[in-house]
Amino acid sequence: MTGREPSRRRAGSVTRNTHRPAGSVEARGVAFFQAGYDRDRILADAARARRRGRRRKALELYGRVLAAEPGNRELARRVAPLLAEAKRPEEAWQAWRRAAEDLARRGFVDQAIGVYREAKRYLPEEPLLWCALADLEVARGREPDAFGTLLEGCGRLRGRRHRATAIRLLEHGRRISRRHFETSFELARLLAKEGESERAARLLDELATWTTGRELRRVRLRQLRRAPTPAALWRWLRALAGWR
Repeated sequence: MTGREPSRRRAGSVTRNTHRPAGSVEARGVAFFQAGYDRDRILADAARARRRGRRRKALELYGRVLAAEPGNRELARRVAPLLAEAKRPEEAWQAWRRAAEDLARRGFVDQAIGVYREAKRYLPEEPLLWCALADLEVARGREPDAFGTLLEGCGRLRGRRHRATAIRLLEHGRRISRRHFETSFELARLLAKEGESERAARLLDELATWTTGRELRRVRLRQLRRAPTPAALWRWLRALAGWR
């Protein structure tokens, strides 16, 4: 034989499989490194672009890092305001939500509340945000703050266009407790405006069974204005006199 036989693989030898699925996080990370990916430099460039008001460039650079680190909740939270300012509210909400849920899951509930409080400045029309923030306040034993949060959200959602969303927040409050006066009283008002007069009337009747003093007078006056009958007038006068 004049030619050398092809070399054979030794028995028991192991070859390393370096192939990764094209869409995997690892593949993207390898591609970035092969293209000269420098995480610290990219983050510095993104921060510089953000300071200079170059929002699109900053998002592009932060996006490169997030593509390699999809679990980086802190970076996602940093990017969320940029997304909101760029009129991408759904992406911004998801970034804030994931960051807050991650913190709450690890026991940092107060920090998670801080994330949602930051988010509400940018996304006042997102009902899930207000509900999530209220739920965390309840988890910390601060039920009055939870109702304050939901009423604040309603105050941000004025006008007919937002009425259904405001009703949704108040109904969430009713699921927390049916005995919070302002939540139920405001819900009755919005339901009446939305044309759900029978439901509003039932809610006022319910309030009248357990309220006293000024709260009862407000309920009776609302009932009188809704249906100015002699019976409604008599109930209002009784409330003014301090009687049930």
